Amino acid sequence: MNPKDELEKEQQKLERLLQLQEKTEVAIARAKRRIAAWRELLDDSETGELLPEIDLDLGGLTDVCRTAMRASRKEWMTAAEIQQAIRELGFPLDQYKAPAASILTTVNRLVDNGEVVVERRSQPGASEYKWVGSLSASRKRLLESLRKVKEQTKK
Repeated sequence: MNPKDELEKEQQKLERLLQLQEKTEVAIARAKRRIAAWRELLDDSETGELLPEIDLDLGGLTDVCRTAMRASRKEWMTAAEIQQAIRELGFPLDQYKAPAASILTTVNRLVDNGEVVVERRSQPGASEYKWVGSLSASRKRLLESLRKVKEQTKK
């Protein structure tokens, strides 16, 4: 048994698991979006029949931005579309003095983390955002640490 071969096998296994994790997170986000939509559809205040609250465990603003972007059917979203998706999920944006600015700041942090990419696309002057996944940020850190391990084992 060669330790270097074992290390490489485990690193490949970890990368596959990270990819699976991201696919699972996207599926969870889409399920949350569908549950929120069905709840809105079935919550009929005209007849007085209200459904019990459903806790979708949306977390804070960063987590709900991730959920909204993962769940989107659109590949690219404007900040306004992200805000609308967050509202549709039932997140309490009314708790923020400037929700649009808070969302934009949060999404730009996700860009800095490598989870989202930004481009000026179809609308003049408007930036659009694309979810590329937390896997990208994790992979960068993983690859950097693997590179360091390889360098150390060569010495």
